Amino acid sequence: MDDSKQNAIKEKGAAMRLRLSNKWQDFRERMHHKHRFVVMDTDTFKETFSVELTGLNVFTYVGITVIVFLVLASLLIAFTPLRSLVPGYVKPELRGEVIRNAQIVDSLEVVIDQHEQHIRIIQDVINGKTIADVESTPSEAVDDKEVAYSHSRADSLLRKEIEQRAKDQKKQEKSKKKNKRKR
Repeated sequence: MDDSKQNAIKEKGAAMRLRLSNKWQDFRERMHHKHRFVVMDTDTFKETFSVELTGLNVFTYVGITVIVFLVLASLLIAFTPLRSLVPGYVKPELRGEVIRNAQIVDSLEVVIDQHEQHIRIIQDVINGKTIADVESTPSEAVDDKEVAYSHSRADSLLRKEIEQRAKDQKKQEKSKKKNKRKR
């Protein structure tokens, strides 16, 4: 590149920096320029309220107001029953019910599977098939007596902890019931 092209590029860069600094200075001056906000009675033209404001003051007041409202809304949601409307929040009482319901559903699914298997066997017998021809008979199921159960120390401690929690929960429920009866 020749020197004339380099000089032209440098001059363009300097001109751009100067324009940016001028724009920044203009913006700063506009932010510090004072304006008067006046509220007047339309019938008498009497001034009821007057305030001198700058762009910076307005920006600051609006920012503080937004932050205060966000904090108040967060506190309102966190410490009132509105928090139950927040997606993903689950009450502790409902969590226990969900676990119990899941266990009940699992056990019902097992019972339904057993009933369906029983009905299939009966249909096969009615259709003339022998029980030996049926793919799965109840006699093929694993006998509980054949399964060897062993408890580890961690398992025993966990069982004791769960039993203790259940006892504590029952005590709390009883005390709540007593408190409700006293009222």
